[in-house]
Amino acid sequence: MKKGISWIGYKGKKDKPYFRDLFTWIAGFLLINLYIVPNTIALKALDPHIVSAMAGWGVIVLVFLSKIILGEKLFRSDYYFTLLIFISIVILNVFEYQEAGESVNTAFLLVSASLPFLLFIPAFIKTFSKKTRALLFAAVSGISTGMIIVTLKIVVSDSGFFIREYFSSPYFYLYLLFSITAFLSLQIAYKMGLMMIVGPVQYSAAIIYPALCSFLIFGNHIHPVQPVAITAVIFSVTTILKKHK
Repeated sequence: MKKGISWIGYKGKKDKPYFRDLFTWIAGFLLINLYIVPNTIALKALDPHIVSAMAGWGVIVLVFLSKIILGEKLFRSDYYFTLLIFISIVILNVFEYQEAGESVNTAFLLVSASLPFLLFIPAFIKTFSKKTRALLFAAVSGISTGMIIVTLKIVVSDSGFFIREYFSSPYFYLYLLFSITAFLSLQIAYKMGLMMIVGPVQYSAAIIYPALCSFLIFGNHIHPVQPVAITAVIFSVTTILKKHK
């Protein structure tokens, strides 16, 4: 999708480069949306933070493809801190939370759900630099992706795989709202910033946010080692961003 993002806002004659970018973007769109099928199946048996943490593999793929496909400059430290992100994600899974309870803390759910929309406010302020706004849109996309996992977990826990029952659940419509928000904000971030700026923020937010939400919304207990792992992810992402202007 990043490779073909130029078709959005394309000016001039719709020639071969335009359609090449369009079809490349469509291919990316289809690939990125295939994840919902295995995720839905996995959420029947796993907690949200475990499912979202599998996106950690995406960080490694992202770094290498940013150079191979997008031709972006990488620094040696990018590889080191990408490895640290991956190790931290493994730790998040090894020191697993207790299984999520059946009850949902609605108050915490509403608070958690409001954050990505609050971030939209500074993201649209043009006095901020282009890089800062790209980071904010990436964060909105990542947090919304995390909320997709959380709301889908609630829907699947309540209705199993009886899809017809999903439409009677208010959480299903929250899931759709976050799906649209994550998708649109990611396109804006892609348009505004390099993949090595957008990607680490989006992936890390998508991994960390469901972990925090599982603690607040489902009443899971957090292992003392897990905050250290989350801090390592944030530190690694921040260090990567400092290198890429």
